[in-house]
Amino acid sequence: MAVPNTLVPLPAPLPSGRAPEVCLVAGDAAAAVKLAPLATAMRARRQVWPVVLACGDDAPAATAALSAFGLAADILVELSRDGQEIPRAAAQLLAGLDHAFTDRRPDAVVVQGDSATAFSATMAAFWRQIPVVHLDAGVRSYDLTAPFPQEGHRKLIAQVCSLHLAATPDTAANLADERHTGPKVVTVGSTAVDAGFEALDRHERHTDDRVQLVEDTVVAGHCRLVLVVLDAARWRSETATHVLHGVADLVLANPDLEVVLPVPRDSALRHRAYDMLGRLVRVTITDPLPQPELVCLLSVAAAAVTDSDILAEQAPSFGVPTLVVGGEVTAWAEPPRPGYPWTAGADRAVIARITEKLLLSGMELRTAPPSDNPFGDGFAAARCEQAVQWLLGLRHRPREFTPGSP
Repeated sequence: MAVPNTLVPLPAPLPSGRAPEVCLVAGDAAAAVKLAPLATAMRARRQVWPVVLACGDDAPAATAALSAFGLAADILVELSRDGQEIPRAAAQLLAGLDHAFTDRRPDAVVVQGDSATAFSATMAAFWRQIPVVHLDAGVRSYDLTAPFPQEGHRKLIAQVCSLHLAATPDTAANLADERHTGPKVVTVGSTAVDAGFEALDRHERHTDDRVQLVEDTVVAGHCRLVLVVLDAARWRSETATHVLHGVADLVLANPDLEVVLPVPRDSALRHRAYDMLGRLVRVTITDPLPQPELVCLLSVAAAAVTDSDILAEQAPSFGVPTLVVGGEVTAWAEPPRPGYPWTAGADRAVIARITEKLLLSGMELRTAPPSDNPFGDGFAAARCEQAVQWLLGLRHRPREFTPGSP
């Protein structure tokens, strides 16, 4: 199992008759959504047992996201940041996670993404010589200042983890560029796609009657829907204004268009959205939606505008063209290959123009056979579960995900 030039903890021998325990660490709602399918797969197979740990100042959002999939946190490590800077918050996280790992002594720890929680859990496990599995490994911007500090977390996690679960061949290639190669890198697909399918199966009815009315009207063919999902914490006032202006221009230019915009209450983005879009009757501003409700809207949308990688990875499964906004204000780019989203910064005219283009292509997608999703096929969680089993010496290495393959 040893890989040249890599010093990482390897699994300890397991007592016979005991299923190994694997701790899944979720520090926010996005991590919870991506880890939920893996927890479900582990519980279904019963070869390894998942212990879900929610932690950090965003632990309540993580537990809420887990509940949408019928899951609950087994361990809660709370953190009160109270405006603390990252180093002080990370110190609290490390102490809490170290206590949890020492008390529970899992056979492996799974972290997702590039948050301070993922980095802290990685180091806490590494220092206790517990193997770390990195879900969504290999994402890179190649700029340590953007996103900061996430890019640094990504690269540091890669140095000490025992198993890299890359979502796509592209992210696996990024790892290879850093000399992380061999059997410990497994391309599995994105568990966000699995979460989308499961969430859609769980959906019953929207909690906001206004959103339900919009969906009913769209399904009846009386209007088209653009779903706009933005992380309120990421957006500065000026850039948010450009994006919301682009949405307003789009609505005013298309009389058959409805927009649903979920935003947290009392956030600066919500106040700005009400100021700029509140008088437009075809814009519905609502509270953040649980995954089942969000994915149901996505499945009937004509296009999506978002800064969420989860939504962008789920959208191709439903034939929904997507514009990912954020980054340099005036930058934009066409998809590198079919199924990938368009990207743009926060330029008002660019956002309106590209979304208009997506609405036209969305009509073509709806009449054409569904295309393969380059981010996953709905079986990523099964591959992840098998890869963890392989790490623990319980089975052979799984077959890898290849976009377009059966």
